[in-house]
Amino acid sequence: MMKALAAGVPGQAEWIDIEEPALGPGEVLLRPLVCGICTTDVKLVRAGYAGGPRYALGHELVGEVVAVGEGTRWRVGDRVAAAPYLPCGACFYCLHGQPTLCPHLFENSLVPGGLAERVRIPRPLAERGLFPLPEGLPVQIAALAEPVGCCVQGVEDCGVAAGDMVLVVGDGPMGLLCAAVARAYGAASTAVAGLTPHRLAVAREHYADAVIHVGEEDLRERVAQLTEGRGADVVLVAVSSAEAVEAGLGALRRGGVLNVFAGMPQGTTISLDLRQVHYGQVRITGSFGVGPVHVAQALRLLVSGRVDVAPLVTATFPFEDAPEAVAYAMERTGLKAVVIFEEGEG
Repeated sequence: MMKALAAGVPGQAEWIDIEEPALGPGEVLLRPLVCGICTTDVKLVRAGYAGGPRYALGHELVGEVVAVGEGTRWRVGDRVAAAPYLPCGACFYCLHGQPTLCPHLFENSLVPGGLAERVRIPRPLAERGLFPLPEGLPVQIAALAEPVGCCVQGVEDCGVAAGDMVLVVGDGPMGLLCAAVARAYGAASTAVAGLTPHRLAVAREHYADAVIHVGEEDLRERVAQLTEGRGADVVLVAVSSAEAVEAGLGALRRGGVLNVFAGMPQGTTISLDLRQVHYGQVRITGSFGVGPVHVAQALRLLVSGRVDVAPLVTATFPFEDAPEAVAYAMERTGLKAVVIFEEGEG
Protein backbone atom coordinates (compact mmCIF):
# COMPACT_ATOMS: atom_id res chain seq x y z
CA MET A 1 0.00 0.00 0.00
CA MET A 2 1.04 3.61 -0.46
CA LYS A 3 -0.10 7.00 0.81
CA ALA A 4 -1.97 9.48 -1.35
CA LEU A 5 -3.73 12.77 -0.67
CA ALA A 6 -7.36 12.98 -1.78
CA ALA A 7 -10.45 15.11 -1.30
CA GLY A 8 -12.27 14.23 1.92
CA VAL A 9 -15.20 15.94 3.61
CA PRO A 10 -15.97 19.24 1.84
CA GLY A 11 -13.17 21.70 2.49
CA GLN A 12 -10.56 19.19 3.65
CA ALA A 13 -7.92 17.00 2.05
CA GLU A 14 -7.22 13.64 3.67
CA TRP A 15 -4.67 10.86 3.49
CA ILE A 16 -5.84 7.58 2.00
CA ASP A 17 -4.16 4.23 1.36
CA ILE A 18 -4.06 2.98 -2.24
CA GLU A 19 -2.58 -0.14 -3.77
CA GLU A 20 0.76 0.65 -5.38
CA PRO A 21 0.25 0.58 -9.16
CA ALA A 22 1.34 -2.48 -11.10
CA LEU A 23 2.97 -1.87 -14.47
CA GLY A 24 1.90 -3.19 -17.84
CA PRO A 25 3.88 -3.24 -21.10
CA GLY A 26 5.18 0.19 -22.10
CA GLU A 27 4.15 1.79 -18.81
CA VAL A 28 6.31 3.81 -16.44
CA LEU A 29 6.32 4.17 -12.66
CA LEU A 30 7.40 7.54 -11.27
CA ARG A 31 8.63 8.57 -7.86
CA PRO A 32 7.27 12.11 -7.57
CA LEU A 33 9.86 14.79 -6.91
CA VAL A 34 7.71 17.93 -6.97
CA CYS A 35 3.99 18.59 -7.49
CA GLY A 36 2.30 21.98 -7.67
CA ILE A 37 -1.09 22.74 -6.12
CA CYS A 38 -3.62 23.95 -8.66
CA THR A 39 -6.97 25.73 -8.55
CA THR A 40 -8.52 22.46 -9.75
CA ASP A 41 -7.22 20.74 -6.60
CA VAL A 42 -8.81 23.49 -4.51
CA LYS A 43 -12.14 23.05 -6.32
CA LEU A 44 -12.08 19.29 -5.74
CA VAL A 45 -11.35 19.70 -2.04
CA ARG A 46 -14.06 22.31 -1.60
CA ALA A 47 -16.59 20.01 -3.30
CA GLY A 48 -15.49 17.01 -1.21
CA TYR A 49 -15.40 13.29 -1.91
CA ALA A 50 -18.71 12.18 -3.41
CA GLY A 51 -18.22 8.42 -3.54
CA GLY A 52 -16.75 6.09 -6.14
CA PRO A 53 -13.07 5.44 -6.91
CA ARG A 54 -10.56 7.49 -4.92
CA TYR A 55 -7.98 9.49 -6.83
CA ALA A 56 -5.05 11.51 -5.58
CA LEU A 57 -4.97 15.25 -5.97
CA GLY A 58 -2.24 16.92 -7.99
CA HIS A 59 -1.32 16.97 -11.66
CA GLU A 60 1.57 19.47 -11.94
CA LEU A 61 4.14 16.71 -11.66
CA VAL A 62 7.86 16.19 -12.06
CA GLY A 63 9.13 12.73 -11.19
CA GLU A 64 11.93 10.21 -11.47
CA VAL A 65 11.45 6.91 -13.28
CA VAL A 66 11.79 4.02 -10.81
CA ALA A 67 10.37 1.14 -12.86
CA VAL A 68 9.49 0.51 -16.51
CA GLY A 69 7.34 -1.96 -18.38
CA GLU A 70 8.63 -3.86 -21.38
CA GLY A 71 8.93 -1.85 -24.57
CA THR A 72 9.32 1.69 -23.25
CA ARG A 73 12.09 4.12 -24.25
CA TRP A 74 12.38 5.44 -20.69
CA ARG A 75 15.03 4.22 -18.28
CA VAL A 76 15.20 4.00 -14.49
CA GLY A 77 16.68 7.25 -13.20
CA ASP A 78 15.26 9.49 -15.94
CA ARG A 79 13.77 12.71 -14.63
CA VAL A 80 10.64 13.81 -16.45
CA ALA A 81 7.86 16.37 -16.52
CA ALA A 82 4.46 14.83 -17.10
CA ALA A 83 1.45 16.08 -19.02
CA PRO A 84 -1.60 15.38 -16.83
CA TYR A 85 -3.68 13.70 -19.55
CA LEU A 86 -3.45 12.89 -23.25
CA PRO A 87 -5.49 13.66 -26.37
CA CYS A 88 -5.76 10.72 -28.75
CA GLY A 89 -4.01 12.48 -31.65
CA ALA A 90 -6.31 10.99 -34.28
CA CYS A 91 -9.84 12.36 -33.78
CA PHE A 92 -11.41 15.32 -35.64
CA TYR A 93 -10.38 17.81 -32.96
CA CYS A 94 -6.81 16.57 -32.62
CA LEU A 95 -6.36 16.69 -36.38
CA HIS A 96 -7.70 20.27 -36.39
CA GLY A 97 -5.24 21.49 -33.78
CA GLN A 98 -7.70 21.50 -30.86
CA PRO A 99 -6.31 18.72 -28.63
CA THR A 100 -8.14 19.69 -25.44
CA LEU A 101 -11.47 19.18 -27.20
CA CYS A 102 -10.54 15.53 -27.79
CA PRO A 103 -13.36 13.26 -26.54
CA HIS A 104 -10.72 10.82 -25.28
CA LEU A 105 -8.73 13.45 -23.36
CA PHE A 106 -8.97 11.86 -19.91
CA GLU A 107 -8.68 8.21 -20.91
CA ASN A 108 -4.95 8.29 -20.19
CA SER A 109 -3.88 10.26 -17.13
CA LEU A 110 -1.69 10.12 -14.03
CA VAL A 111 -2.66 7.15 -11.81
CA PRO A 112 -3.72 7.81 -9.08
CA GLY A 113 -2.60 11.48 -9.31
CA GLY A 114 0.49 13.50 -8.51
CA LEU A 115 0.21 13.64 -4.71
CA ALA A 116 1.00 9.99 -4.12
CA GLU A 117 4.12 8.03 -3.24
CA ARG A 118 4.19 6.43 -6.70
CA VAL A 119 2.47 7.39 -9.97
CA ARG A 120 1.78 5.05 -12.89
CA ILE A 121 2.01 6.50 -16.39
CA PRO A 122 -0.12 4.55 -18.91
CA ARG A 123 1.63 3.55 -22.12
CA PRO A 124 0.15 6.23 -24.44
CA LEU A 125 0.97 8.95 -21.91
CA ALA A 126 4.48 7.54 -21.45
CA GLU A 127 4.99 7.62 -25.20
CA ARG A 128 3.66 11.13 -25.93
CA GLY A 129 3.14 12.93 -22.63
CA LEU A 130 6.42 12.55 -20.74
CA PHE A 131 9.26 15.01 -21.35
CA PRO A 132 12.87 14.70 -20.24
CA LEU A 133 13.84 17.39 -17.78
CA PRO A 134 16.00 19.92 -19.63
CA GLU A 135 19.58 20.26 -18.44
CA GLY A 136 19.88 22.81 -15.66
CA LEU A 137 16.15 23.29 -15.10
CA PRO A 138 15.32 22.92 -11.38
CA VAL A 139 12.54 20.45 -10.66
CA GLN A 140 10.64 23.08 -8.67
CA ILE A 141 10.52 25.29 -11.77
CA ALA A 142 9.77 22.41 -14.15
CA ALA A 143 6.69 21.52 -12.04
CA LEU A 144 5.04 24.66 -13.41
CA ALA A 145 5.30 23.45 -17.01
CA GLU A 146 1.66 22.33 -16.94
CA PRO A 147 0.16 25.68 -15.80
CA VAL A 148 2.52 27.57 -18.12
CA GLY A 149 1.32 25.26 -20.89
CA CYS A 150 -2.29 26.23 -20.16
CA CYS A 151 -1.29 29.87 -20.60
CA VAL A 152 0.56 29.03 -23.82
CA GLN A 153 -2.67 27.64 -25.24
CA GLY A 154 -4.64 30.74 -24.18
CA VAL A 155 -2.08 33.21 -25.52
CA GLU A 156 -1.72 31.33 -28.81
CA ASP A 157 -5.51 31.10 -29.11
CA CYS A 158 -5.67 34.90 -28.97
CA GLY A 159 -2.90 35.29 -31.51
CA VAL A 160 -0.84 37.54 -29.24
CA ALA A 161 1.82 39.16 -31.42
CA ALA A 162 4.66 41.65 -31.21
CA GLY A 163 3.41 45.09 -30.27
CA ASP A 164 0.15 44.03 -28.62
CA MET A 165 -1.17 45.54 -25.41
CA VAL A 166 -2.45 42.61 -23.34
CA LEU A 167 -4.77 42.98 -20.35
CA VAL A 168 -5.14 40.12 -17.89
CA VAL A 169 -8.19 40.29 -15.64
CA GLY A 170 -7.23 38.33 -12.54
CA ASP A 171 -4.21 38.54 -10.23
CA GLY A 172 -3.95 34.89 -9.18
CA PRO A 173 -1.08 32.60 -10.21
CA MET A 174 -2.67 31.78 -13.58
CA GLY A 175 -3.36 35.43 -14.33
CA LEU A 176 0.26 36.37 -13.64
CA LEU A 177 1.46 33.44 -15.74
CA CYS A 178 -0.75 34.62 -18.61
CA ALA A 179 0.94 38.02 -18.43
CA ALA A 180 4.39 36.37 -18.36
CA VAL A 181 3.62 34.18 -21.38
CA ALA A 182 2.12 37.14 -23.28
CA ARG A 183 5.39 39.00 -22.79
CA ALA A 184 7.31 35.97 -24.04
CA TYR A 185 5.17 36.01 -27.18
CA GLY A 186 6.06 39.62 -27.90
CA ALA A 187 3.44 41.76 -26.17
CA ALA A 188 4.71 45.33 -26.06
CA SER A 189 2.94 45.98 -22.77
CA THR A 190 0.92 44.03 -20.24
CA ALA A 191 -1.52 45.10 -17.56
CA VAL A 192 -2.88 42.98 -14.73
CA ALA A 193 -6.18 43.87 -13.03
CA GLY A 194 -7.21 42.48 -9.66
CA LEU A 195 -8.21 43.08 -6.08
CA THR A 196 -5.36 41.64 -4.01
CA PRO A 197 -2.58 44.12 -3.13
CA HIS A 198 0.19 41.58 -2.46
CA ARG A 199 -0.52 39.79 -5.75
CA LEU A 200 -0.65 43.05 -7.68
CA ALA A 201 2.70 43.94 -6.13
CA VAL A 202 4.23 40.74 -7.57
CA ALA A 203 2.63 41.52 -10.92
CA ARG A 204 4.08 45.03 -10.90
CA GLU A 205 7.57 43.85 -10.02
CA HIS A 206 7.82 40.88 -12.39
CA TYR A 207 5.07 40.53 -14.99
CA ALA A 208 3.14 43.71 -15.79
CA ASP A 209 3.89 47.19 -17.07
CA ALA A 210 0.78 48.40 -15.25
CA VAL A 211 -1.43 47.06 -12.49
CA ILE A 212 -5.03 48.07 -11.91
CA HIS A 213 -6.73 47.68 -8.54
CA VAL A 214 -10.32 47.32 -9.71
CA GLY A 215 -11.65 48.20 -6.27
CA GLU A 216 -10.06 51.64 -6.57
CA GLU A 217 -9.91 52.37 -10.31
CA ASP A 218 -12.32 52.05 -13.23
CA LEU A 219 -10.91 49.29 -15.43
CA ARG A 220 -12.18 50.67 -18.72
CA GLU A 221 -10.96 54.20 -18.03
CA ARG A 222 -7.53 53.05 -16.87
CA VAL A 223 -7.00 50.82 -19.91
CA ALA A 224 -8.12 53.70 -22.17
CA GLN A 225 -5.45 55.87 -20.57
CA LEU A 226 -2.84 53.22 -21.29
CA THR A 227 -3.83 52.77 -24.95
CA GLU A 228 -4.57 56.28 -26.26
CA GLY A 229 -8.25 55.56 -25.84
CA ARG A 230 -8.37 52.40 -27.97
CA GLY A 231 -8.61 49.64 -25.36
CA ALA A 232 -6.53 46.48 -25.06
CA ASP A 233 -5.63 44.46 -28.15
CA VAL A 234 -6.06 41.22 -26.20
CA VAL A 235 -7.88 40.50 -22.93
CA LEU A 236 -7.46 37.23 -21.03
CA VAL A 237 -10.00 36.72 -18.25
CA ALA A 238 -8.44 34.59 -15.52
CA VAL A 239 -11.26 35.01 -12.98
CA SER A 240 -14.24 32.65 -12.75
CA SER A 241 -17.01 35.22 -12.96
CA ALA A 242 -19.37 36.67 -15.54
CA GLU A 243 -18.69 40.16 -14.18
CA ALA A 244 -14.99 39.77 -14.97
CA VAL A 245 -15.78 38.78 -18.56
CA GLU A 246 -18.10 41.74 -18.99
CA ALA A 247 -15.48 44.07 -17.52
CA GLY A 248 -12.89 42.64 -19.90
CA LEU A 249 -15.16 43.23 -22.88
CA GLY A 250 -15.58 46.83 -21.77
CA ALA A 251 -11.79 47.29 -21.86
CA LEU A 252 -11.28 45.60 -25.26
CA ARG A 253 -10.56 47.67 -28.37
CA ARG A 254 -12.50 47.41 -31.61
CA GLY A 255 -11.13 44.43 -33.50
CA GLY A 256 -9.63 42.94 -30.34
CA VAL A 257 -9.76 39.42 -28.93
CA LEU A 258 -11.06 38.30 -25.54
CA ASN A 259 -10.21 34.89 -24.13
CA VAL A 260 -12.31 33.30 -21.39
CA PHE A 261 -9.35 31.61 -19.74
CA ALA A 262 -10.74 30.72 -16.31
CA GLY A 263 -13.18 27.88 -15.88
CA MET A 264 -16.73 29.11 -15.31
CA PRO A 265 -19.50 27.55 -13.20
CA GLN A 266 -22.20 25.69 -15.11
CA GLY A 267 -24.83 28.07 -16.45
CA THR A 268 -22.72 31.24 -16.22
CA THR A 269 -24.04 33.82 -18.67
CA ILE A 270 -23.14 37.38 -19.61
CA SER A 271 -24.99 40.35 -21.04
CA LEU A 272 -23.53 40.94 -24.51
CA ASP A 273 -24.27 43.81 -26.88
CA LEU A 274 -23.98 42.10 -30.25
CA ARG A 275 -23.31 45.44 -31.89
CA GLN A 276 -19.89 45.29 -30.24
CA VAL A 277 -19.31 41.92 -31.89
CA HIS A 278 -20.63 42.94 -35.31
CA TYR A 279 -19.65 46.58 -35.75
CA GLY A 280 -16.70 46.42 -33.39
CA GLN A 281 -15.50 43.15 -34.95
CA VAL A 282 -14.38 41.76 -31.61
CA ARG A 283 -13.73 38.07 -31.18
CA ILE A 284 -14.55 36.03 -28.07
CA THR A 285 -12.77 32.75 -27.58
CA GLY A 286 -12.00 30.30 -24.80
CA SER A 287 -9.22 27.91 -23.90
CA PHE A 288 -9.12 24.98 -21.54
CA GLY A 289 -6.36 22.75 -20.29
CA VAL A 290 -3.20 21.67 -21.99
CA GLY A 291 -1.95 19.30 -24.66
CA PRO A 292 1.52 17.76 -24.93
CA VAL A 293 2.48 20.39 -27.50
CA HIS A 294 1.77 23.12 -24.94
CA VAL A 295 3.78 21.38 -22.20
CA ALA A 296 6.72 21.03 -24.58
CA GLN A 297 6.55 24.73 -25.44
CA ALA A 298 6.26 25.61 -21.74
CA LEU A 299 9.47 23.72 -20.97
CA ARG A 300 11.24 25.62 -23.74
CA LEU A 301 10.05 28.93 -22.28
CA LEU A 302 11.13 27.92 -18.78
CA VAL A 303 14.60 26.64 -19.67
CA SER A 304 15.29 29.70 -21.84
CA GLY A 305 14.30 32.04 -19.02
CA ARG A 306 11.73 33.80 -21.22
CA VAL A 307 9.14 32.93 -18.55
CA ASP A 308 10.33 33.27 -14.95
CA VAL A 309 8.03 31.44 -12.55
CA ALA A 310 10.25 31.62 -9.46
CA PRO A 311 8.48 34.72 -8.02
CA LEU A 312 5.18 32.82 -8.08
CA VAL A 313 6.32 30.01 -5.79
CA THR A 314 5.61 31.63 -2.45
CA ALA A 315 5.47 28.47 -0.31
CA THR A 316 6.91 24.96 -0.38
CA PHE A 317 5.79 22.01 1.74
CA PRO A 318 7.18 18.52 2.32
CA PHE A 319 4.99 15.66 1.15
CA GLU A 320 3.90 14.83 4.70
CA ASP A 321 2.51 18.38 4.95
CA ALA A 322 0.66 18.28 1.62
CA PRO A 323 -2.73 18.94 3.33
CA GLU A 324 -1.27 22.25 4.56
CA ALA A 325 -0.19 23.05 0.99
CA VAL A 326 -3.78 22.63 -0.17
CA ALA A 327 -5.04 24.76 2.73
CA TYR A 328 -2.49 27.44 1.82
CA ALA A 329 -3.80 27.52 -1.74
CA MET A 330 -7.40 27.69 -0.51
CA GLU A 331 -6.64 30.65 1.77
CA ARG A 332 -5.05 32.66 -1.09
CA THR A 333 -2.55 34.16 1.33
CA GLY A 334 0.24 33.77 -1.19
CA LEU A 335 0.48 32.69 -4.80
CA LYS A 336 1.73 29.21 -5.70
CA ALA A 337 2.22 26.31 -3.31
CA VAL A 338 4.53 23.45 -4.30
CA VAL A 339 4.95 20.08 -2.59
CA ILE A 340 8.55 18.80 -2.49
CA PHE A 341 8.82 15.09 -1.83
CA GLU A 342 12.41 14.96 -0.56
CA GLU A 343 14.82 17.37 1.08
CA GLY A 344 17.21 18.98 -1.35
CA GLU A 345 14.89 18.89 -4.37
CA GLY A 346 14.59 22.26 -6.06
